[in-house]
Amino acid sequence: MWTSTLKKGLFLIGGLFLGGAVHAQYLRTSYFMEGASSRLQLNPGLQPSGGYFNIPVLGSFNIGAYSDVLGMSDIVGVLDSGSDLFTNDDLYGRLKADNRLNVNLNTDILSFGWYKGKGFWSVNVGLRTDIGASIPKNMFDYLRDADQFDLSRGTLQGNITDMNFKVNAYAEVGLGYSRPVNDKLTVGGRVKVLLGVVHAEMQVDEFAVDMNIPQNPDDPNSWNGTYGGSTTARAHIMTSIKGGGLSFADSYDSNGNAIRQIDGFDFDGGGFGIAGTGFGVDLGASYKLLDNLNLSAAVLDLGFIKWNSSNTTVASVNENADVKIDQSNYQEYLDGDFLNLERFNLAEDKEAASSYKTKLSSTLLLAGEYTFWDNKLSVGAMYGVHFVQPKALNELTFLATIRPKNWFNAALSYSPIQAGGKSFGLALKLGGLFIGTDYMYFGSNSKAVNGFIGLSIPLGKNKPTDDAI
Repeated sequence: MWTSTLKKGLFLIGGLFLGGAVHAQYLRTSYFMEGASSRLQLNPGLQPSGGYFNIPVLGSFNIGAYSDVLGMSDIVGVLDSGSDLFTNDDLYGRLKADNRLNVNLNTDILSFGWYKGKGFWSVNVGLRTDIGASIPKNMFDYLRDADQFDLSRGTLQGNITDMNFKVNAYAEVGLGYSRPVNDKLTVGGRVKVLLGVVHAEMQVDEFAVDMNIPQNPDDPNSWNGTYGGSTTARAHIMTSIKGGGLSFADSYDSNGNAIRQIDGFDFDGGGFGIAGTGFGVDLGASYKLLDNLNLSAAVLDLGFIKWNSSNTTVASVNENADVKIDQSNYQEYLDGDFLNLERFNLAEDKEAASSYKTKLSSTLLLAGEYTFWDNKLSVGAMYGVHFVQPKALNELTFLATIRPKNWFNAALSYSPIQAGGKSFGLALKLGGLFIGTDYMYFGSNSKAVNGFIGLSIPLGKNKPTDDAI
């Protein structure tokens, strides 16, 4: 019974999880690995032990996902459920009133860094994608009721509220610089020009259906004419894409007035381009409080993208409607396609299609590190908060790092919050190869997964010694 629209959405979510995707944007386990260039993504005030040139794309590739409810084994169960998906009581029982998903994908097409005098310069050209979704449990309530509907029952009611989905994809051209102010304090920053590629969002404030089919006293499983019902819809969709976006077709209301209603998505501009521009900045610092105790902090992705009105399409609906239900159309109100875009009766909203700004998903990091054996071994802790929609994500990470040589660094981390205390992270730099994850799960149902791979070659001289500084 459950067909294209809903199944595709569920398979998309499942694919994002199973593809190995981080609820935070970068690999936290690498934070104290001085031989790894990835630490610059976490704090531009943390200098690597040497210059580097990252191999395009593979030099810095990071993907991750987080859900506050469903883990990997749950997703496998979803994919295996088929038509029994919404009658799966075990899965339904684990849902919260609000179920969130966040996915991030980052890769540098080109990135390199080098020491010049006392300072360290870095350049990167990368692609960034952030996806956030909030799916209410009351959507599953409606779909479960619809799945079990039969004519003898005669009624069906559902009310879906506060469902949203957002995608933000952009290119980043960054220039970073850090340097020691004195023998204790090092500061750094990165300025970024942002080129918006795609922004899309769907917000469903309310979507309700109330259908009442009076029973035929002689045969409760037969029809007795045409029956009544009502629907309520308050929702909007916005897209900003160069050469594409929402497409519309003419339809007519009961009074014969033409309405431009949504009929899907159209990409007729010959490919993606720049749909908006913006600016961003990363700031970081580290301070040697004692000979063996270092404190550090960073604020990442402070900035915005302004999307052009010429590349923006908007559709919205705000209506209460009485509907007629008979033998020819009642199945439409039971099928999963009842939730498709056309069913919402979304109409083109030209007045709302103006330029607008979106904020980046910023991150705040605070960390402390204690070193041993002439800085070759350290233990530390880091707290981070990632300001994503619809709700900020917090993380506390404990780390142990060994770094005897520039070409060999290894780190182990433990995060008690997002993974429920049931996972650990591991990162390894061996020559020019760097791999890592923040979540190696003890069980089989991790709610947070991520992976990082980097491949680089040395560039220029190593970090100056304290005497040189």
